[in-house]
This record gives sequence, C-alpha cells and structure tokens, in this order.
Amino acid sequence: MGDAEMTIDTDEQERSAPTSVPSRKAPDQQSPLRRSSDDPTLGDGRKPPTTFAWAPTPTLTDRRVLESPAFVVVDDVASREAAGARVAEGLERLGRPVERMTADGTRPRSTRPSGPLHHPLVVHVGSASALHGPAGDTVARTVSTYRPGATIVFTPGLQGEPSAGAEELRSRVEAMVATADVVIATTGDLELLYPGEARENVLRRWVGSGPGIVIVSAAGEGAWAANAVGVTATVSGRGAADAGDAFVAGVIDALWKAGLLGVANRADLRTLVWGTLHELVENAAVAASVAARSDGLAPTREELDAARGIPRLGR
Repeated sequence: MGDAEMTIDTDEQERSAPTSVPSRKAPDQQSPLRRSSDDPTLGDGRKPPTTFAWAPTPTLTDRRVLESPAFVVVDDVASREAAGARVAEGLERLGRPVERMTADGTRPRSTRPSGPLHHPLVVHVGSASALHGPAGDTVARTVSTYRPGATIVFTPGLQGEPSAGAEELRSRVEAMVATADVVIATTGDLELLYPGEARENVLRRWVGSGPGIVIVSAAGEGAWAANAVGVTATVSGRGAADAGDAFVAGVIDALWKAGLLGVANRADLRTLVWGTLHELVENAAVAASVAARSDGLAPTREELDAARGIPRLGR
C-alpha cells in the first residue's frame, strides 16, 4: 500500500513540475502583450507572429514599434524632384512608413497626418548636400546619431557632379561608405570616382571598408551585389538610369520584407546567402523597370507584385 501511495505522489509531482525553463525575453504571464499558442490569428498574417516583448533588443535604440519608419534625407521637402524625394515617394507607394529629414539637420517631417515620431528602422542618405559643406557635416552627424539602432543605406548619386575636386569628393564618399550598412551606386558613380578601374575591384574595396552589402547598377546592363563574405549576385538587363530612385526604394523594400533592417540584423547583412542577395537585386531591378515604363513613377505594391509574377493569394 505504501508503495502505491509513493507512486501516486511521484506522478503528481511530475505533472505539476514545469516542462520548460521560462525565457528571459518572455513577457510576464499577466502581460497584455502575451499571446497564447492557441491564438487562432497566429500565422495567418493578421497580426505579427510575436509580440514587442519578444522582439530582440540588443540596444536601447532598438526598442521600437513595428511601425518604425524609414528616414530619408531630402534636399528640399517641398520638391518632388529634389534628391531623396523620389526614394521617399517610392517607399510610400510600396506601403512603407516614411519620414523626410532635411539635409540641413532640421527634424524629420512626416507626410502622415498624426502619430508619434519613432526611432527609424532605416536611414537613407542620397542627398547631394550630404557630400558638400556644412550640410554634409550635419548629415554625417545625423547618420552617427541613428546608426546605433538603424540600418544606414547610402546612395552616392553623383550624376551632374563636376570632375573638379574629385579627390575631396572621393574622400567624402568613402567616409559615407565606411559608415553605411548598404551602399547602392551606379557604374557612372564609380567611373567618376575611379576612372578606368574595374568595377569588381571597387566593390571588393568598398565591402572591405565597412558595409555589409554593396550594389552597383548599370542602365540596360543589370545590377550586381556583393556582401562581406564574398557572395555575389547578378540580375541582367533590367532597370534604367532615370529610374534609379525606384531601384533604391526596391532594395530597401526587399530588406524590409526580409526582416533585415535594424541594428539587430546588421551582422546578417554581411553573410547573406546567394538567394537572399539575388532577391534584393531582383526586387529593385523590377521596381526600376516598372518606373522606367511610367515616366519614373515608382510602382505600387500591386504593380510590383504583378511585374514579378507574385500571385495575389487570398484576395
């Protein structure tokens, strides 16, 4: 009888014992952010697959909500033709939240009617002012401020730059390249900075200086991407010179879609496999090709998906 009682006690202890060790990142049992495993919306796309409490928070600046915007440095927020303006417009047409930041260092200006100003998920610098004079110094300080929590995307955008003073221009560009996570240039940019030098050599040197990914596009020829561990990807024959801003927006959009933006994913950019790197270039090249057929107007999400042959499931 005593043995039977001992067996029952042991079984009860086993049933009451915890089956796993609680995660340090797990929300408290009473937290309103906790979602149970039997939540019917898990995995159907209506809600994030996890909660803010479970999100990686390697730095304080990475404590952001999922609606964190892209900050885009724009020479003139009132002009649709100003440097950076079309990148911001391209991201908005793809459904991404955007805050426009002027190159002179004034606070970001939102096109959204209301809502709090969040720490950016990504900062794009493609403003001509970023490479010259006091505004360039201000942009560099801005990048330094946000880099601890955001992905930095740099586009030299040197079309129209005078060849005189090339040494100073090259120094400015290389300084920005070294602080960026993703660099998107054109073959024209490289020719102006390094006349006669092979594209592959420039890519290798830039990747070695700091960024996780360097992408180069050429009108009518395609685009090439390389990361810090030597993986390269190529997309041929798409894009156009006058659709460069749509190409940049397409790269940022692909990074966003893949969950590769933000400081928590910085190291991953350096070690992307070929398929992921190819997806970035492909998404950008198709966005550029659609814009080229629409007088430079960046595609909407529906237009981009249709051009890529992505089916609209569940609609």
